[in-house]
Amino acid sequence: MARKKFIRSGYWRFSKLGLRRKKKQIYRKPKGQGNKVRLGEAGRLTRIKIGFKRNKKLTGIIRNKNVRAVRVHTVDDLKKLQKNEIGVVAKMGARKKMILAEYAREHKIVLQNLNPRKFIAKVDEARKDKQTYKAQREKKIEDKEKKVHEKENEDKNAEKKEEHKQDHKHEHGTHADHAKHEKGASEAPGDI
Repeated sequence: MARKKFIRSGYWRFSKLGLRRKKKQIYRKPKGQGNKVRLGEAGRLTRIKIGFKRNKKLTGIIRNKNVRAVRVHTVDDLKKLQKNEIGVVAKMGARKKMILAEYAREHKIVLQNLNPRKFIAKVDEARKDKQTYKAQREKKIEDKEKKVHEKENEDKNAEKKEEHKQDHKHEHGTHADHAKHEKGASEAPGDI
């Protein structure tokens, strides 16, 4: 007999309770005063009661493979797996998962929710992408600093040229000053 599916009452009415949304179809205990499921009327949804539990011999067994699922957190848990057990990797970060995947690949251990070869390839690719991005970013920063440095040098050179021009003006004077000076020399004060 197929395992019974327990769904909350009212799932057929609202999207938030599971109408056309399988992930939202979960069981909640009916608590309404006149709720027909709570009262156990015939033809309604089934409530969870004692007696619906699976046979203890079958609990934790994956149906098609006839192996028991064991949650794996560390490499020690992987080492403890027996022939009739299959590992299910617990929720963890990429670094710890990488360690488990490498061990599983070396020792040819089957994991139900993780393909070690694909996972390692994916992580390696992500690392390469990160390194190339980092190198590009560093190069961009260096180029920016180089441009700023070049601009500062240009500004300094421009200031030096400006100062040099002003010093040259003070030493020799302008063309007008020079012309006045020559005119004044030709007209001596005693000639008039």
